[in-house]
Amino acid sequence: MIKRELKIYTSKNCMYCDKLKDGLDKTELKYVVIDVDDPKNNNEVTKIYSFAGEPVIPIITIQPHVLVPKKSFNTIDEALELIEFLMK
Repeated sequence: MIKRELKIYTSKNCMYCDKLKDGLDKTELKYVVIDVDDPKNNNEVTKIYSFAGEPVIPIITIQPHVLVPKKSFNTIDEALELIEFLMK
């Protein structure tokens, strides 16, 4: 089984990010949170925004996949379903 790293790019003031984290906390999936507002993450956040094509959150990465709101999913429930599928 391939071990995949799940990262979510979030902000403390994002209700969609909170809903995503709450949904993930109900699963057994481990994830890493990248705070887009923390200056120490500037380089990584700039790269992921560039890859996504716009500065939106929450962005989810499960290498080699990058899930971007309104491009990969329209609701947090859809995002959670995609995450579960890709983490298998």
